[in-house]
Amino acid sequence: ENEQTFIFEHLTEKPIPSLLRGFSAPVKLTMPYSREELRFLMSHDTDSFSRWEAGQKLSLQVIDENLTKYASGEELSIDDNLIEGFKGVLGDCLNKTDADRAMLAHMLLLPSEAYISEQYQEVNSQGIHAVREFVRLQLAQILEVQFGQVYGLCNNKEPYVFDGESVATRSLKNTTLGYLMLLDKEQWNQCGLSQFEQADNMTDAGAALRAMINNPHASLLDKTMEAVTDFYEKWKQESLVVEQWFGMQAGANLPDNLDCVKTLMTHEAFDIKNPNKVRSVIGSFCVNNLAGFHKEDGSGYEFLADQVLALNTVNPQIASRLLAPLTRWKRQQSSQQLMMKAQLQGIMGEEGLSKDVYEVVSKSLAG
Repeated sequence: ENEQTFIFEHLTEKPIPSLLRGFSAPVKLTMPYSREELRFLMSHDTDSFSRWEAGQKLSLQVIDENLTKYASGEELSIDDNLIEGFKGVLGDCLNKTDADRAMLAHMLLLPSEAYISEQYQEVNSQGIHAVREFVRLQLAQILEVQFGQVYGLCNNKEPYVFDGESVATRSLKNTTLGYLMLLDKEQWNQCGLSQFEQADNMTDAGAALRAMINNPHASLLDKTMEAVTDFYEKWKQESLVVEQWFGMQAGANLPDNLDCVKTLMTHEAFDIKNPNKVRSVIGSFCVNNLAGFHKEDGSGYEFLADQVLALNTVNPQIASRLLAPLTRWKRQQSSQQLMMKAQLQGIMGEEGLSKDVYEVVSKSLAG
C-alpha cells in the first residue's frame, strides 16, 4: 500500500528502529535518524549490516556539515557522536573475543571520497578530500590510545596462515595502522616500517608500504623511498604485483601526486602499450586520487587528455575507457567544468581520432 501504520504496544521507552536487517536488496531507504540514534545503532545493533550502515550515515552527516563549513571558510569540527561511535567499535575489538574482526575493520573506514562525491549534484573534490582527511586525523588523534591497543592486539607476530580469522585480523591491524601513521609520531612510523621489513606475507608488507606512501612525512621520506625500491626489487618478476606496486603509488590520495605519476611512467617496468600497466598508473591516478586529478590548476585534466591522445592510435579501446573521469565534467564546480570541457574539446579537435575515443568525447560534450 502507499501508506501503512504499525502500532507497537507496551514499550517502556522510545525505540530506535533497526531497518534493513538481513539486508538483501539494493534499496535506498530514507529515515530521519538523529546523530544520537545513529551512534546508538553503530554501537549496539546486533545486525552487522545495519550497524555498519549506521556508522556510514553518521560519518556522512559529519562530513556534510563540515563541507558547508569548508565552503564558507569556517573552522572544521568533529561531532562527539562519531567519536563515541568509533570508540565503541574499538572497544569491541579489544573486549569481545567473539567479535567479527572483518566487520569491525570495515566499520572503522570512513566513506570513500568517490562515494561521498555521489551524494552531491555539484562536487567539490578538494573540499571532500580536505574534510575527510580532517575527520580521519581527528579520530586518530583523539582515539590514538585505542587504535594503538587494537594494533598491538592484532600484531601478534604469529606465522602467516590463510584462513578467515587470520585474514580478518590482518585487515583490522592494517586499518588501525593507517590511522596511526597519520599522526607522524616516531612510535607509529616505526611500527609501519617494522611491519614492512618483518612481514612474512604480501598483505602486511603491502599495507605497511601503502600507509607510508599515503603519509609522506618528512621524517619518514627516505625510509619510504627505500621501502618502495625494496618492494619492487623483491617482486619485479611478478607482473601482477608490480601492477599493484604502480597502483598504490599512482593512486595515493595526495593532491600533489602528479609528478610521482609522471615519474612512474618512465620506470623500466612501465609500458604504454600494456593495458594493465596503463590502468595501474594512469587509471589509478585519475580514479583513486580525486584530489590530485581535480587539482584547481587543471593539471590532472591536461595530463589525462595528453595520455588519451597518446593512446588513441596505440590502443583506442583503453584510451576511450580512460576518458570516463573527464566525461563527468557536468557534476564538478563551474571552474572545474570549464577546464574539463576544454580538454574534451581539445581531444575532439585532433585529427585522426579513433572511433572509440570520438564516440565517448562527442557523447559527453553533447549530453
